[in-house]
Amino acid sequence: MFQQLRRLQAFNQKYFPCLQSPIDHAIIVEIGYYQEQGRPLTIKGLLLLKLGASATVRRHLQRLVDLGLIHKRTANHDRRICHLEIDPAMRIRFAKYLKLILRL
Repeated sequence: MFQQLRRLQAFNQKYFPCLQSPIDHAIIVEIGYYQEQGRPLTIKGLLLLKLGASATVRRHLQRLVDLGLIHKRTANHDRRICHLEIDPAMRIRFAKYLKLILRL
């Protein structure tokens, strides 16, 4: 059991060193989920999920955007709305992560 947990921890350290807190992981997972559903998440929608305090979620989101892990795209129909998307390279990393978890 602990051998698998060590492998999982090593994978996290190698491929996700930039995800420093549980809020970072939660933000990535929620944005990815809504992206898979074909309904891109907005900043307001992310805040309504109550992953943490509004200021904390905004700060973590901005850090992930600055790192290039999340992209903000303005909506074509209304330029005031920003849709959040996961970077394709990050999606590939999470696919590998899921395969590793399923093998445990």
